Amino acid sequence: MFLFAALTLLATLWCFQFFWKRKRLYELSWKIPGPMHFPFIGSAYMFLHGDSSEIAKRFMRLFDEHPELSKFWMGPELVFLVSKPEYLEVILNSPGTFEKIELYKYTKPILGDGMISAPVKVWKRHRKILAPALNQKILNEYPEIICQQCSTLIEILQTKVGGEEIDHCRYVTNCAIDIVGETIFGLPISAQVNDANYSHLIDRLVEIVFVKAFRLSYHFDFIFRWTQDYKDQEELVSKIKKVSRGLIEKKKEQLGAQLETEENKKKPLLDLLVEKYLTKEFTEEEVEDEVNTFLLAGTDTNATSISFALTLLGMHPTIQYHLYKEVMEVLGPDRTITLEDLPKLKYTERVIKETLRIFPGAPFIGRVVEEDITLPDLVIPKGSNLAIGYLHLHRSPKYWDDPLKFDPDRFLPERSLNRHPYTWLPFSGGPRNCVGMKYGMMVVKIVVAMVIRKFKVTSSIKAIEDIELTTNIVLKPKNGFKLAFELR
Repeated sequence: MFLFAALTLLATLWCFQFFWKRKRLYELSWKIPGPMHFPFIGSAYMFLHGDSSEIAKRFMRLFDEHPELSKFWMGPELVFLVSKPEYLEVILNSPGTFEKIELYKYTKPILGDGMISAPVKVWKRHRKILAPALNQKILNEYPEIICQQCSTLIEILQTKVGGEEIDHCRYVTNCAIDIVGETIFGLPISAQVNDANYSHLIDRLVEIVFVKAFRLSYHFDFIFRWTQDYKDQEELVSKIKKVSRGLIEKKKEQLGAQLETEENKKKPLLDLLVEKYLTKEFTEEEVEDEVNTFLLAGTDTNATSISFALTLLGMHPTIQYHLYKEVMEVLGPDRTITLEDLPKLKYTERVIKETLRIFPGAPFIGRVVEEDITLPDLVIPKGSNLAIGYLHLHRSPKYWDDPLKFDPDRFLPERSLNRHPYTWLPFSGGPRNCVGMKYGMMVVKIVVAMVIRKFKVTSSIKAIEDIELTTNIVLKPKNGFKLAFELR
């Protein structure tokens, strides 16, 4: 009896201390709108069942109900959902929000501590070392390589013309992987020649990560290990790591003991990574994590952006014609795109920017609040978390007239003049933005221009509202990217 009373007292004291330490979180939580929540599980009951698409819809609906600021409890974790530009400018530039939210740990089997998911200390070190490999001088050498791989894509698409709509993302993904291989890694992957199905592999991995992050039962390894999702994850991760380890070994053989004496800023990324390993500055695991990050994240976001752009052009023949006309005026029917051509493709760039507004690669990201963040009308307390809704920001009628209208001229200089800089954030913002932003824009711009120069694309989809989305980690259409291709 005494033992039971003592245990009850200890449990009561622990609960009191736990809740008292989090008093500020609860006080602010009561003032912010959000879904019903219960002790210990919070609002996680919303994600207990359903596939990744259904779970994603429920989560994104939270942004719909209260567009600029709301909250929900993920178990004992308080998460603020934010999509107001004035808030985001402060949040994304505050050192107290550079840490990624706890849910990113579920990408660890795939990405490890690569730059997307790494703790701040690791991210700062890696970014400082690797950013020079994506500087403008390096990027200037890439257009020719990108064009070569895009020519292979065009040859493949030529075999698909004249028929029904096809899901072109598979072929675009293989092209994007080959581009990453030849540019970022300096090695051939030959995904297009081998007709690999990396698109399915990546989609399934992303789906598993998303479901695991939101389904509380999967947070317990002894449960997750008994599921089909776990078996699929292990098989798919093994396939990805086979590719990345093969690339690393080839690069080691290339470099060997002959360490180059050039400055870091002149070296491709994989050369830098392997040299840092050979000089003991990076572990083998760190090298592999970054290779997997660029192989998967760099490929998936670029391929998805290209596929969305082509889909939107297929839905809007007049805009497609204007882009085609510009490409023909700048390049003619056959000439390869050069570095000097890229600034001249102004309308093409506006098309890409408008595509990324309507369909940002990452519909949301998560950050931890490690110190109080003072916003114009409230303080986000230390110990809470943030989910930043880029999809809702980009589609808000408060910041964009007729937001679901595909209008590339929104990005004309005169129409962008008074727009808050944090209303368009497809690459995030602040110091922890996407390190590959310029690289991604270059790849998407070149591939879209070359494909439209060769093909007229058409889509049976009539309105953007008709595109049902699955918002796992990367935004994609639930029913695939369907287009018909016709030679010009």
